[in-house]
Amino acid sequence: MNYYKIYKGYWSTIKKFTTLEEAQTYADTLGEGYIAEYYAPYVEPTIQERLSMDMQFGNELVWVFVEDNRIIGTTQEQNDSILVKFRDILSFAQTGSVTSIQNHLPNVVVDEVFTQERKDKYMGMVNDYLSQFS
Repeated sequence: MNYYKIYKGYWSTIKKFTTLEEAQTYADTLGEGYIAEYYAPYVEPTIQERLSMDMQFGNELVWVFVEDNRIIGTTQEQNDSILVKFRDILSFAQTGSVTSIQNHLPNVVVDEVFTQERKDKYMGMVNDYLSQFS
């Protein structure tokens, strides 16, 4: 596995792929004119580096969750309810247990505050984060 830069114009992203051909196939799914090029070798992080990365991601996920609640303007009752519903997810996030979040988040039931859109957003964040290590 190596890192490949996918870009078009001023937009770019760096993702891990097995081959340049695989990276270009992904780039082609984004639309016409996206280009893939080798960026750097993948070097597995040390245990300490991975822990730091997982903790940082968990904190970012908690931030987004709280920010989303404030943006939609939850009532105190709704806020209490969603915090109880997310108790395990938030605990996993605070301890850097991202794989546990990935395993448990699909089981959280959607409602008027925790919509399917929010669930998909958080699952996307978790899956995108973990994809760099697989």
